[in-house]
Amino acid sequence: DLGEGGSSATRCSCGRHDESDGNRQLLWSLGHKFSSGASGLALATMVAFSAPDALAEATRQDTSVVETQTTTISEEIKGPASVVKDCRTDSPDLQTVYWVSSRSVGQNPTLYAIDKDGKIIGDEYQVQTRNVGQEEIVFVHRQRKGKKEDFIVLADTSNKFKNRDQLAIYEIAPSVPTAADDQRTKVDVEREIDFEFPTAAQEDPRSEKSSSYTIPVGPTPKVSIQYPQEDYDTAAIIVIDDTLWAFSKRSLGSSTALYRLPVDTISPYVREKDDKTTHTLEFVQEFGSGAPACGADVSTDGTRLALLTRETIFLFDLTVPEAKLNPISSLIGRIPVPKSAGLPVGITWDDKQTMILLTDANELTRIRLGA
Repeated sequence: DLGEGGSSATRCSCGRHDESDGNRQLLWSLGHKFSSGASGLALATMVAFSAPDALAEATRQDTSVVETQTTTISEEIKGPASVVKDCRTDSPDLQTVYWVSSRSVGQNPTLYAIDKDGKIIGDEYQVQTRNVGQEEIVFVHRQRKGKKEDFIVLADTSNKFKNRDQLAIYEIAPSVPTAADDQRTKVDVEREIDFEFPTAAQEDPRSEKSSSYTIPVGPTPKVSIQYPQEDYDTAAIIVIDDTLWAFSKRSLGSSTALYRLPVDTISPYVREKDDKTTHTLEFVQEFGSGAPACGADVSTDGTRLALLTRETIFLFDLTVPEAKLNPISSLIGRIPVPKSAGLPVGITWDDKQTMILLTDANELTRIRLGA
């Protein structure tokens, strides 16, 4: 059971709500309306300062693990960074394809297509751009305005050395890989979107500095609240409908912050391909993840979000109304990361009950849930 038809979720159908743009815009409009004035301050305070356990676990779903199975992917893939299923191949009569990105610093990002056994299909795919640090990849497969859209979002968001002010995502549209692709394939970037985190708060010179820990501003200027941040590094992104969400990765502490990219459309088929604007992420919520976030994905039926850390897989319910404005508003389960030889670096859903975990030791572990 490798698929559910690929027609209803983020990576396997991010446009499942594409015919209800009006409702989605209304929700965002209401969210922005409430974000101003005194009522906005109260709402932002309640959202921003949710303690780890304040992410109250909603009605419990069966998130128990019933089976795990580990395979090894080709050793030709050096430094795997992320994995995602190509939902165009989510059909019983097709060979299932997964994309794996390798870590690239100051060079062309490289992708590999593998089958369910971890064997490389064809040759490597070289994206025609020089990035700073490749992290997450997201596959978007959807029906939008009566047309099919299939593309991959690459996150050039590594900031390990804390020396980057600007991050970027690239949208590419490679063809379905086949065994006949026996030579290196060059993949053009269809669209680049640059973004940055909110500007750090100015330090009051009269205050005592207890450590090097900096405090940046959250949503500004409407709400004058400062949120604890110390560096801006992102290894987990998701796309839901036309919205991209980014999870911060902290080198210190044990929390993760969720941000929203304020771009109208995530799609390489829009006209604004030459937009050189650097967009500022909008802070949504911070929660205690216990370890840095290193991957995320939405289930193939669009009902669950899996957020991966070094220690835990957090599962969130996307069917609740609040998830439109905050996809981590309803926690429904926590699963310990299975023991392995390497560190977890990426996660994707194979079907609505099965997740696939990738480690930096070239291991793929299938995790099947009870429901």
